[in-house]
Amino acid sequence: MEFCIQAWSPYQQKDINCLESVQRRATKMVRERNVPYDGRLKALGLYSLQQRRLRSDLIEVFKI
Repeated sequence: MEFCIQAWSPYQQKDINCLESVQRRATKMVRERNVPYDGRLKALGLYSLQQRRLRSDLIEVFKI
């Protein structure tokens, strides 16, 4: 999802929810469905959209 420039930094809540739902569905395909979303993210070594956006913003500030 990070490679899609137009969708990488959405600011409307409906767009954020849409991208997060895509990640939720993708993690359900990889792991068991009975594990909560946060547990699946942790097991796969992924972060939520909000955490990824914060991390990328901090990296850009550090570069500047």
